Amino acid sequence: MRSVSEHLDAVLSGIKALEPLEVDVLGSVGCVLAQDVSISDEDGEHILLGRGTTIAPRHIALIAAAGLGRVSVHPRPRVVVVTVGSDLSNPGTSAELRPDINGVALTSAATAAGAMTFRAGPLASDEELVRRSIEDQLVRADLILLACGMNADDYDLVVQVLRSLGKVEFTRVAMQPGGAQGFGLVGPDSTPVLVVPGSPVGALLSFDIFVRPLIRRLMGHTKLHYRTVDARLEEAITGSSENTDYIRAAITRHVGVPMVRSIEHDENHPLAGLGTADALIVLNQGTPSIAAGQIVTVIQLDNQVDE
Repeated sequence: MRSVSEHLDAVLSGIKALEPLEVDVLGSVGCVLAQDVSISDEDGEHILLGRGTTIAPRHIALIAAAGLGRVSVHPRPRVVVVTVGSDLSNPGTSAELRPDINGVALTSAATAAGAMTFRAGPLASDEELVRRSIEDQLVRADLILLACGMNADDYDLVVQVLRSLGKVEFTRVAMQPGGAQGFGLVGPDSTPVLVVPGSPVGALLSFDIFVRPLIRRLMGHTKLHYRTVDARLEEAITGSSENTDYIRAAITRHVGVPMVRSIEHDENHPLAGLGTADALIVLNQGTPSIAAGQIVTVIQLDNQVDE
């Protein structure tokens, strides 16, 4: 069984930023600069924006001031989200089938991370159909993200298909939720593929911990992760001890150290906390519990400033 850091290292190993290309200045917002933007006057050359800057609307004025109509950037990666399961349907289309929660949630998460996203599925649980569909998507994908429903047979089908298309490793990661993870390279261009758990809570956690950093690496970012802060626990928490536990939480601002509390058991429905959590308490492997008042590490999910 891998630790979280070991699996993250495996996912990011060998992954580089996409090759730069020139785009119109108005199409560059959200991309990462692959060049310095400078201006010259009698006092010499002045760098207005350094390479590695994530271009925001306020930066466009500086690019224009440098006399540039086009600028070199790392392009937004093309991420294809594939879901598999004959028991799944597009949300709102069938009362008999389960809604494809993972398909729409992961596509939205990849878009929010800065990717150009495409959604394929839900696909029927047919090995040949799934294989053909993934092969078709390889022509437009810089990354394929794959999820099933809760049917274990669908996960086995995905394992078999991906192993026929490339070198993909499926492993258990010592994390809760979301321990079942897959990563590898498939197709003629060795396109990265990640497989996340079928549980929506585990799938979205896996996205935040593994997929989002990979997308940001492809985009040319050097800061890959959400910001982490120290916060004081309002109430005691317990974990599984053998895993690193990520506990959905709400963080509040106070003078000095922020306060944080678990919301894992606040709601009746297991998915309800996804809408109210703005943070994750990290309970490290080997730590069965932490008492109220202690300082814990917290990942700020809604903070757009990355670590």
